[in-house]
Amino acid sequence: MQYIVGIIILGIAWIIFYYFRKDLRKDMVWSGLYYFAILSLGFILLKLILPGLPPERTIVPGYWNPDTLFDLGRRTGGYAIEDAVYMFFTGGIAAAVYEIIFRKKLGHGHLKHRPHYALMAGMAAGGIVGLLRINLIYVLIAFGFVTALVICLQRRDLIQHSFYGGISYLITYSVLAFLFLSIYPDFISIYYRVENLSGFILHSVPIEEFLFALSFGMSWSPIYEYVKGVRDANI
Repeated sequence: MQYIVGIIILGIAWIIFYYFRKDLRKDMVWSGLYYFAILSLGFILLKLILPGLPPERTIVPGYWNPDTLFDLGRRTGGYAIEDAVYMFFTGGIAAAVYEIIFRKKLGHGHLKHRPHYALMAGMAAGGIVGLLRINLIYVLIAFGFVTALVICLQRRDLIQHSFYGGISYLITYSVLAFLFLSIYPDFISIYYRVENLSGFILHSVPIEEFLFALSFGMSWSPIYEYVKGVRDANI
């Protein structure tokens, strides 16, 4: 039930963004679906390539172990209905938060097409980290930071977008997370496996949560502009 409440909080933020910025609706929906597709593919590949991971290295139960509908999270090792909805909502929020805070809008001119190396580089980095004997949350963190780095190398005009988008998403994510923890203050201690992580805790939350939020925001905030080849413009 707690995970569903968290999804509802995230969904309310998504609806607010969607309602007030009509010009970003296509961006939000596309980015949410794209993130859902990328992570779903990654989960399938992980199961095929590393089928026998020890429990302490997995997302479920190694990183966290929440209750989910039909107990799918534990049955699949980390893929539940709530996870799919989370991917869509968080992908849309990350795509819009920079434009909303810094009053930007999507430009109309399309740039010359460039090969999309960023996601491939991010997946390669995640794969390398996955070979280490550490929890898979670090795979997601590596994917985010390396994807953002390659986006910035290929699209210098998106450096500011990536950096401030990452910070903006980190702040948004933290606000929503602490709102959730005000409702369920014992959620971290009950459902997270901090013994499998670095041990660094910030305001009762594992530092990995903030690293993931920052890396994801830096990579996904400019993902629509990067893939579609468009620039930002001031409102």
